[in-house]
Amino acid sequence: MSERSWLDLRNFIVEEACFPPDKLITEDMSVVYSLGQCGDDANEFMEKYFLTFRVDRGDYEFSRYFFMEGEEFIFYFVKKFILRKPLSLKRELMTVAMLYRAIVHGKWDCGVLSEGRFY
Repeated sequence: MSERSWLDLRNFIVEEACFPPDKLITEDMSVVYSLGQCGDDANEFMEKYFLTFRVDRGDYEFSRYFFMEGEEFIFYFVKKFILRKPLSLKRELMTVAMLYRAIVHGKWDCGVLSEGRFY
């Protein structure tokens, strides 16, 4: 069990995601859409998250939740139609609640944390 609180996570989000300190942070907020974390910024955010809260990475995989920097429609088109390699544009929606539950459990476990929402 973690000794970290919701307030610790909130302060981390304000600092690392440059989120306005006067805005309310709720559990249903998306890390991508609400906090603006994508590409390299998301990777750095998650690396600091795991270190700061000492959460075991478990089965966490960046590409399950985020697109890599530059992974957009043109990249998708080239990979799928020119290189004939499978590529999905479907990603699971990561929420602030998932971040908090992983802190409480001390480990990232997709089966436990998943809310079954995709974008």
